[in-house]
Amino acid sequence: MLKVIIWKEIKETIRDRNMLSSALSVTLLMVMLNMTAFRQLIANLETFILYMAPCIGVLVGFSLSYRFTREKQEGTIETLLCTPLTLKELWLSKVIGLTIPSYVVTLATVTILILIRGHGIEETVAVYILLVIPMFIASAIGLLGYLQYVLGMKQVQMLNYVVFFTLFAILYAVVRKLSLETTTISWSNICLALMLPLIILTTTYYLVARLSKEKIILTIN
Repeated sequence: MLKVIIWKEIKETIRDRNMLSSALSVTLLMVMLNMTAFRQLIANLETFILYMAPCIGVLVGFSLSYRFTREKQEGTIETLLCTPLTLKELWLSKVIGLTIPSYVVTLATVTILILIRGHGIEETVAVYILLVIPMFIASAIGLLGYLQYVLGMKQVQMLNYVVFFTLFAILYAVVRKLSLETTTISWSNICLALMLPLIILTTTYYLVARLSKEKIILTIN
């Protein structure tokens, strides 16, 4: 049952217009960076992968996370809560279903840059791409999904505005800072970078496990 829900979520996300707009937005961002004084950020591939790639994945994930709210708006969440699926399984299926397309967009961006630059990648870089980046995306989507479950519709709108402007402020700060320095990905960087999403995911899973279905239904109106 869980696999069916995950696969359904992935297929619907791929057909979603937000998926196309997210991919186009990432492409536009790369073009703009390459045309400005920040093009050296892309030139330093490891710096880009270490800092910018997770930001891109989280931005794409944020653009798709509205699917948590849409089920409340359309009333389908009540039907899903009446199925044998537990709330944890429902949340997990959405997190996985939204993380995979978001990660694919990020991975495609990184792969294209690697091919254009014609550089090989170190083992640490490969591990960071395959492990840390999807964990960052999943933790962000999972936390946003939980908040959209427990908040009312007006509160969710306010949350989206706050997250939107916060993400772009972080992205701007990262670009400004990294245009002045170069970074290499080490095993210590990987361990430190992996700690944050693991803590967020574990905490969010614990909160979802304690969340009641009645609480979600009460937030619909």
